[in-house]
Amino acid sequence: MNNKLTIAAVTAALGAATLGWTTGASAFPHIDFWHMPASGVAGMNRAGAGGLYGTGGAQDHGILCSHCHIEADGNIDFTLTASPAFQSAGGVDAYVPGQRYTITVTMTGGDLRGPSGRSINGMALAIEDANGQTTGRFITDSGTDSQSCPANAFNGDRRMVPAGSTTFVSHDCHAVLSTGLDDQTSWTFDWVAPAAGAGDLNMFVAVVDGNTLGDSSLGDDVVERVLPLHEGS
Repeated sequence: MNNKLTIAAVTAALGAATLGWTTGASAFPHIDFWHMPASGVAGMNRAGAGGLYGTGGAQDHGILCSHCHIEADGNIDFTLTASPAFQSAGGVDAYVPGQRYTITVTMTGGDLRGPSGRSINGMALAIEDANGQTTGRFITDSGTDSQSCPANAFNGDRRMVPAGSTTFVSHDCHAVLSTGLDDQTSWTFDWVAPAAGAGDLNMFVAVVDGNTLGDSSLGDDVVERVLPLHEGS
């Protein structure tokens, strides 16, 4: 992929689409903006993220949410917990090969809201090996599973997302995504660690504190972090 074209076209699209949805009166928002073409869709007057989620990982070509969610206050952070807890190896988290973990990412110190008192926040998380390949299996609380990766989860319509669910995977399933339902500040999914020999991994986490219902990326607060994850035993 041409990186210059990717950053020019997709970064512009991420500002309109990533971690947000339309607010048109004649149509319901839907989760497919993550995957709509960056060039836009005829008749919709809206570009998509082109399948790049802004995690900063190799599968996202280093693109970050903060490339478009600008003018942030820098007031937010997140916590990440795993159950069972990760091992510790030299002060760094370590996974047990083949272990299934329930992972919860929770935004802290923020929760901006628009004039309506509502907002759409977002989260994207990727786990990659030293070669930049997606590693392990994602099982989300909406029922989608990277082992049987759906070509287009819920037909791109958030009205079909199970009530109360916070995460999903779709298309190439290279990362876990937030379902984008109103006022989410915590996201949960399961990750099955790869078999022994996968080596040390990197977990790319991005959280956006949206201050509207998706009609602008300006003023959204962002936190992004790369968390090393050693192979344990």
